[in-house]
Amino acid sequence: MKSKYTALWMLLAVALMVVCIISFADDVSLFGLKIKKAPIAENLTKPFETSEEKEIKEQARRMEAQRKEEVKVVPVDSAPQNFLIFGDSMSENLALRLAAYAAQNGHTLHTVNWDSSGTRIWATTDTLDFYIKKYQPTFLFVTLGSNESFARNVDSYRPYVQSILKKMGKIPFVWIGPPSFKEEHGFNDMLLEELPAGTFFRAHDLKLERRKDKIHPTVAAAAYEVDSLARWMRHSAHPILMQVPADSLSKTKLSQIGITYLKAKH
Repeated sequence: MKSKYTALWMLLAVALMVVCIISFADDVSLFGLKIKKAPIAENLTKPFETSEEKEIKEQARRMEAQRKEEVKVVPVDSAPQNFLIFGDSMSENLALRLAAYAAQNGHTLHTVNWDSSGTRIWATTDTLDFYIKKYQPTFLFVTLGSNESFARNVDSYRPYVQSILKKMGKIPFVWIGPPSFKEEHGFNDMLLEELPAGTFFRAHDLKLERRKDKIHPTVAAAAYEVDSLARWMRHSAHPILMQVPADSLSKTKLSQIGITYLKAKH
């Protein structure tokens, strides 16, 4: 006698088969929207690693991370800088505190905030090229990775990071790592490996209070993040004047600093 659940099991089996087929297919769109695929194909086709191989790989990561932390002492560049901070939505409140540092130390600041963006979209468009040409920055702050830091296939983002590095050229920069709000799977380690020594600030290790969305740090937490960044920059690859702003400068409002807001089309 057939079970009364036979039809239900058959329906679930068909649904699972459809999901598996889609995971192996190229990008799928429905009514103009890109369907996010489950990482089934990736997990089934990726090479098997023994526990010993994984440990060797992890040791190599740690050794590379340690090497990147061993930065030579560089004199502080006392010249006024023309800042450009660009990246995802995390850049907004960071720019607010960074503006106070700029005012205190004689720097100027430009901000490009691209909501929901990540390394892929900045690497594959001419947006960064456009704003570097427009503002002619002498120092860059990158805030990218928050929308990608919980991805499992972190190696797939290396080409995007490398492309962004090429776009920035010889302009001194600091990449402010994502203050991850979910469990991450090596994204910060990947950034540390790809970026030149002394250019990666690992914000992931900071304890930051979040806004109601539980994703973005509060204004006060973002200020603390920039203060921590300023202290770290004394030992970075290109230290610049970053004296703590006077209390009067700490009351800067978003309306007082020019921010370019972009909307990601993906």
